[in-house]
Amino acid sequence: MPYLPSNNMKQRLLYLHARTPNIFSEILGFSLIEPTKNYIAEITAEIPEWPYRVVHDALIDGWQIIHFPHLQAPIDDDELDVVGYEFILQKMEAFEDE
Repeated sequence: MPYLPSNNMKQRLLYLHARTPNIFSEILGFSLIEPTKNYIAEITAEIPEWPYRVVHDALIDGWQIIHFPHLQAPIDDDELDVVGYEFILQKMEAFEDE
């Protein structure tokens, strides 16, 4: 029987940028997207306290990887706008309807 989520189950997205494509690599960047109306991702100049040190920590907390980074040859990052290797994770959680 197919999985049918309840009406209040919504997908949370977590973008993690790691130093290498290995899930035990240090996280360099972090962005959480919440499934709520009028949600605005916060941008700050301060260094945030991230809940995870490496991608594997997020897996332990129930996040599921839905996109692995492309395995490209190591390059010099000095001229790129992209930081690290991007993992996209999801977690289905109950949210109150707004």
